Amino acid sequence: MIYLLLAVLLLALAEIKARKRCLKTHGLPFRPRRIGEYPYGEFLQECGPPLFWRLAPGYASPRVHINSPGQRGPEPQPGRRRIWVVGESELFGAKLADEEHIWFKALQKRLDEAGADYQVMNGSIIGYNGLQTAEAVCALPLAKGDILVLRPNLNDETIARISGADWVPGTPWPMGFVRKLERRTPWYIRFMDQTCLGWLLRRRLGLGARGGQFVAKPGFAAERLKEYARENLERMVQFAESRGARVVMLDFVPAYTPQSPDGDEGGLSALQSNWRNFVGEWSAGQFHLVEQVTADVAGPRDLPILRTAPRLWGHPRRFHFYLDLMHFSAEGHEALAQALFDELQKNDLLEGESA
Repeated sequence: MIYLLLAVLLLALAEIKARKRCLKTHGLPFRPRRIGEYPYGEFLQECGPPLFWRLAPGYASPRVHINSPGQRGPEPQPGRRRIWVVGESELFGAKLADEEHIWFKALQKRLDEAGADYQVMNGSIIGYNGLQTAEAVCALPLAKGDILVLRPNLNDETIARISGADWVPGTPWPMGFVRKLERRTPWYIRFMDQTCLGWLLRRRLGLGARGGQFVAKPGFAAERLKEYARENLERMVQFAESRGARVVMLDFVPAYTPQSPDGDEGGLSALQSNWRNFVGEWSAGQFHLVEQVTADVAGPRDLPILRTAPRLWGHPRRFHFYLDLMHFSAEGHEALAQALFDELQKNDLLEGESA
């Protein structure tokens, strides 16, 4: 018995030491992260081009609910104005373990409390490129008084970089890649990640490490990509305006910034050990693409731009808002919802709001 107590004491001391090291190295206290592993094979339905896949209408599981029109979100309520938000996997809500904390529910709560009679709808579908997104948006039942919030697509940027000179605008992710989104973390990895000692040991041993990074090929067609992204945005804006909806642009808010300072290294490495593979030239291209096509489309039309990044990046708990470099934690979804609400108010977009 005494040996068991001694072993427990030694493990406790080792855990305390590991947590001190984590705080010193990353500038953050250790916290076990709850990663939601989604059964994508159950709710992603293959279909023909140009969409290639879609969300299964009416699908329900403990972590994911798809409404009857085929969006992750609530059932549309007749007679209500809607705020449609369209982005990528971070707005779809990938990796969130508890759907009760997802951003659109948190934003809906804030709108209801403010007396703003809008229903929040999530038009984001995981893995879609710009063309797929445009096709999906142009099939939405937009109506007069609705608000369409668009975040320029960046899946095309990644596909274009890894394809190089062979890139063809509109090329989607292969279904094989999409199917790999569904992966199961071994039980021992989940067990190790519940303690700081186990987490540090797993990283040192390389257990559960991500697969190979994306590798850029020569011949990246930057100008062609910008024109293609601009065309897709223009198409969605024109469609929404033809239906009487108001269009608003949304910024890109990953865990890293356009010029992440040296002080961010600890936080980024805590989120993702291979963060350097994505932050640098690659990430600079992402920000540049979003800013340029947003300016090109929004500028001439004087479209509002929701700037959520300063609210999230300037927060003292910034690195607690993410599960990895892109996807939000439960706390991050709440912070994103607050930032969206604040920006909607700031831009006087919430008609009928209580004083």
